[in-house]
Amino acid sequence: MEIKKEFKGSVGVFLVCVELSKQNLIVMPTYRNAKGYDIIVLNPITNKSIGIQVKCSDRKEFPIFSSHWKNYKEKINEKIMCPFVFVDISDINNPTYYILTKDEVKSLMKDKIERYIKEYQKKKRMTFKEMLEMEEKTKRKADLWVLKLSDVEKYKDKWRSIIDLLG
Repeated sequence: MEIKKEFKGSVGVFLVCVELSKQNLIVMPTYRNAKGYDIIVLNPITNKSIGIQVKCSDRKEFPIFSSHWKNYKEKINEKIMCPFVFVDISDINNPTYYILTKDEVKSLMKDKIERYIKEYQKKKRMTFKEMLEMEEKTKRKADLWVLKLSDVEKYKDKWRSIIDLLG
């Protein structure tokens, strides 16, 4: 069964809601256009709550945000504001979950982008300043930065990182 692109995000949100509900947490999906959070989770015992971003894919990669080279650090801080749950639905009957804290996602993205920049500089024999100048001159489209399944595999089923935040 193939899930249409426009429904994959909802599938991921509701799958995560089910998993968190199994932990006796109160889980509320937000409206799909809520900035930064797809789910609000509340621990009814501690009365602590957090927002969670869900990324769902059947292609083994998860788009995070777009940015130009000049503002990638600002975008990391702006777009990554809570824990993330990545849901791999390549086998829809057996979804796989990868749970990362906000700091883990920020670190992965920063490392990934900085490695890309270094490789680009080496390949094109340019300084970062020259890259920024070229970006400005050519009005280059922003890069879409993604995390691949291989980037997040070690976080498989780490629900504890969310539960610990709700103390």
